[in-house]
Amino acid sequence: MSLELTLNLLVIEESRNDADALANILRNAGYKYRLTHVENKSDMDSALENQMPDLILCAMGLDLSLQDVITSIQTHEHDVPVIAVGETCDEQTSIQVMQTGACDLCSYDLPDHLQLVVKREIGQLMLRRENSRFQQQYLESEKRAHQLMESSRDAIAYIHEGMHIFANHSYLDMFCFDNMEAIEGTPILDIVTADKQDEFKDFLRDYDKNEEQVHELKTIGVLPNGKHFDAAMEFTPASIENEPCTQIIIRNQSSDSEELELKLKHLSKQDMVTGLYNRQYFIEELELATTEVVSGADCGAIVYLLIDNFKDIKDSVGISIADRIICDVAEIIREQTVDTDISARFGDHSFSILRHNCSDEDVQALGEKLRQEVEDHIADIEDQSVTTTCSIGMSMITEHTPNAQEVLSRADLACEVARSSGGNKTHMHNPVVDEQLGKERNQQVNVLIQEALDNGLFQLMFQPIVSLQGDNRENYEVLLRMIGNDDELILPAQFLTVAEETGQINDIDRWVIKKAVDMLAERRRQDFDSRFFIKLSISTICDTELPAYVMNCLQEAKVPGDAIVFEIPEQGACHHLKQAKFFVKTVQEAQCGTLLDHFGKSPNSFQILKHLPVDILKIDGSFIHNLATNSDNQAVVKSILETARSMNKMCIAEFVQDAHSLAVLWQSGINYIQGNFLQEPSTTLDYDFTSEVA
Repeated sequence: MSLELTLNLLVIEESRNDADALANILRNAGYKYRLTHVENKSDMDSALENQMPDLILCAMGLDLSLQDVITSIQTHEHDVPVIAVGETCDEQTSIQVMQTGACDLCSYDLPDHLQLVVKREIGQLMLRRENSRFQQQYLESEKRAHQLMESSRDAIAYIHEGMHIFANHSYLDMFCFDNMEAIEGTPILDIVTADKQDEFKDFLRDYDKNEEQVHELKTIGVLPNGKHFDAAMEFTPASIENEPCTQIIIRNQSSDSEELELKLKHLSKQDMVTGLYNRQYFIEELELATTEVVSGADCGAIVYLLIDNFKDIKDSVGISIADRIICDVAEIIREQTVDTDISARFGDHSFSILRHNCSDEDVQALGEKLRQEVEDHIADIEDQSVTTTCSIGMSMITEHTPNAQEVLSRADLACEVARSSGGNKTHMHNPVVDEQLGKERNQQVNVLIQEALDNGLFQLMFQPIVSLQGDNRENYEVLLRMIGNDDELILPAQFLTVAEETGQINDIDRWVIKKAVDMLAERRRQDFDSRFFIKLSISTICDTELPAYVMNCLQEAKVPGDAIVFEIPEQGACHHLKQAKFFVKTVQEAQCGTLLDHFGKSPNSFQILKHLPVDILKIDGSFIHNLATNSDNQAVVKSILETARSMNKMCIAEFVQDAHSLAVLWQSGINYIQGNFLQEPSTTLDYDFTSEVA
C-alpha cells in the first residue's frame, strides 16, 4: 500500500492510550490511518459492521481472545489481516497464534518488527484486493463479450480440434440448430461443401502453426437445405473458460443486413432535417483532410454558406416553413456538388462543403454557382412563395494551413466579409483584405465572451466515455458551448482562439472547472458515481495557481479528486513540458486523474511520457477514422496500445463513428471508447453505462 493512502486501522487494546501507542509505531513508519479502538466483542462486531478495516492489531491476554476476533472476522466474511501483539514473540507462541488464524505475532519491544510485518501484510492485502478487482473486471468483460456475440448479426462460433463448442444465435439460426446442445461436438467441416473440405483442412493446419494472427478464408458454405452460399470467414485465437480455442466469424452476406448496417452507419453521421452530414462528422473529415494536405496530398478547400436574413424569414413564415427552406438549400447543395464532396449542415442556417483536390478557381466557381442557384430558387410552400439569398465564404487548404480550426475560421471570416457587404455575395479568404474585418470581429467575440463570463452564458455538454473492459462507472467528457445573442449555441472553434489571444481562456477554464465540480457534488448527493473528463488549454495549465484553485473547488464541494480527470493537449505539453509536469504532479497529489489528449500526433509521443506521467492516453481521432478499413491506422493504434500496456496506462479511442470500428477496437483490448456512435454531446447525463455496447 502507498504511504500516501490512509489505513482503516482497528486496534484491540485495554485502553485508548495503549491503542494510540501501537498506532504511533505505524505513524513513525510513515503510514496515515484512521484509528478505531475497541475493548470488547460487542464494540468489535459493531466496528466490523460499520466499515471493513484494512488492518487489525490485537493485543494478547485480553478478555476478548484472539480466537474470538478471528471468528468474528470470518462471520462478517472480511478479508483483513490480523496481527497479534504480545509481551514476547517466541517461536512456539508464534506458531499457536498463526494456527489460530492471525498473520503473525509481534512484540511491544520490537517496533521495527511490527512495521515490517505491517508492510508485508498490507502489501499482500492490496494484491489480493487488486486481484479480486481484476477478476471481477475479467468476468464482466467475459459477460459483455458473450452478450455482444449473442446480439451480433454475424454468425459466430468457437471450435476446438475441429469441433463446435459454442455458437451464437445467428450461427444456430443460419445452420438450423435448435439449441447449443444440438451443435456441440459437430465437425466444422460440415458447414462447407464437399469439394472445399480439403482446402478447408489445409487452411486449418496452416492456421494452427501461426495462431497469433487473424486469418481470413473465402470458401463455399452449405446450409442444411443444401443451398450453397459465399462464406467469408475470419479466424481468431480465443478462449472459453480459460481453455484455448478458435473463434470463427461468418460475415452475414445477406443484402438486407448489409443495407441495414449501411443505413445505421450513415444515420450516425447525418443531419436529420436535411439528410446532409452533421457538423461533427464534417469537422472530423476536415481534420483528416487538413492532415493529409499538410503531409503532401493535393490542395483542398471548404465552402461556408450562410442563408441571409434567416431570422427575419423564420419570424415571418414560422419555423416549419423555415425548415423547408433549409431543406431546399440543402437540395441545391446536393445537386451542385460531386460524390467526393463532404456536404454538411454546419449550423442552424449555415452549411459547409469540403472539396478535395481542387484549385481556388474550382472552388470559387462552385461558390458562385451555389449563390446563383439559391438566389434564383423560389420556394412555394403552403400557398406562400419565399425567396432568399446567401453569403458564401471560401478558404483553401494548403500545406501551410496550421489546422482544421484555422480553415474553418478563415472560411467563416470570408463569409462575414460577404455578408457585411450586403449579402448575396461570395468571397475567397484573403489575409490582406480580411485582416481588418478579422480584428473587428475578434473584438465583437471578445465582448461576447466577457458577457458570457459575467452572466454565466456558457453551457456544459456531456459525451459518455464507455468502458469495454467491464467498468460501469459513469465517465463523461465535459464540452463547452457559448450562448449567443439569439440563444444559439456557439461552438468552441468559433470563440476559443480569440479567448486564447485575449487571455480570457483562463477564466473560461476556471468557470468550467467550478461548474463541473458543483455538478459532480450534486450527482454524488443523488448517489451517482460520476467522473468528469475536463479539457484544459495549455495557457491554463501554465498557470501555477491553478492547482490551488482546483483543490479549493473540490474541498468546498466535498468532491474527491478522483472524480475528475484533466485532459492536457499533447502539442501544448511538448512546448511547455516543465509547466505541464508541475501541473500533473500537483493535481495527482490531490488524487485527480490526468490524460494526454490527441496522443500519437507528435513524433515523440512516448518520449513525452518519460517526463509527463499521465494516467490515461486519448488516441488522436485521426487514427480512429475509418479504422475498420484503414490498415495504417490499425497498425498505429495497435502499436500505441501495446506500448501503453507495457507502461500500465489506459487508453481511450475518440471519434468512434461506426460498428466496424467498434469491433476492431474491442478486439484490440482498448479500455474506453467515445464518439457519436454511442451518443452525441448532450446537456443531460442520462447514458446507460450498464447496457451493452453493440
